[in-house]
Amino acid sequence: MKTLPQYAIIDVSTHPTELVDGRLRAVGDELVTELVRLVTEADGVAVCHGVARTLASHGLDVHQEQDAAVGRDYLESLFRAFGARVDVAAFSPVVMDYDRIAGMDVDGYNKNKHFTPNGDHTTEREFLTTKCVHFDAATPFVGNIYGPNTNIQGGTPVVCDTRAYCADSGVAAADLIELMPHSFNVAVREEHAERILAGYAGAVDVDLAADLVLVVLLNEVAGGLAHAGSEPRAVDPGKPARRPIRHLEYQFAEGVELAKWYRHYNLEIPAPSLQVPDEAARERYHRGIDPVGAEGGAGSR
Repeated sequence: MKTLPQYAIIDVSTHPTELVDGRLRAVGDELVTELVRLVTEADGVAVCHGVARTLASHGLDVHQEQDAAVGRDYLESLFRAFGARVDVAAFSPVVMDYDRIAGMDVDGYNKNKHFTPNGDHTTEREFLTTKCVHFDAATPFVGNIYGPNTNIQGGTPVVCDTRAYCADSGVAAADLIELMPHSFNVAVREEHAERILAGYAGAVDVDLAADLVLVVLLNEVAGGLAHAGSEPRAVDPGKPARRPIRHLEYQFAEGVELAKWYRHYNLEIPAPSLQVPDEAARERYHRGIDPVGAEGGAGSR
């Protein structure tokens, strides 16, 4: 598996910031402008790293949880600034009443027991973050903030250029995906996923044990990119393992909007179980991929 092209990787430590009342904020709009260009005009993906160096320049340490929280909030502010600059309707194939960007912190290694991305119209349930090649449902853009991991190997984000695959193979967007049991997200069908991973995928080559990383994706099934991750495992099973993730997505107030999105892709409205799937479903839909090269940058310290 290849790594993502260098021009999609942004070292945020080279961009000026100021620390005001305990919050980091960007000075100027150059960084957000580059995010918008990469995601909406170029390859549909941008990766921000170097937050540990940014924190250190202000006397903060990414390995101190309160300082890491400052870094996560900073990366989230970049995604929200990106959202303020983008006409989201132009990237959605169906008219959706998006009214906000929501953020949620999840456990990227253990089971999440009381999870819901939107309490307005989804019930709390058990949730696993590790997934096969998939799209997040009904959000044209997503941002995922990873790190810093503790006692984890694997868990490397993988970006899949499904729009190039569909163009090359003549596959329609609706024929690319299927419902993912126990989840509101949609999986790339297995026969397509294998070919995509073989020729259209790139691992995010960053050190997730020593940094915080934001991956921004054009996530819409029609014209966007899918994503996955390699299987996270504890380096030492006898010690605590942490793989924190903050997920950012567009949301809406009414459940009818969610139904509209699924129907556009000729899918039934999902009714996820409140418990994590059995072993058969877990093996197919919730086991991380392990292609050659996907362990680069996973961070195992």
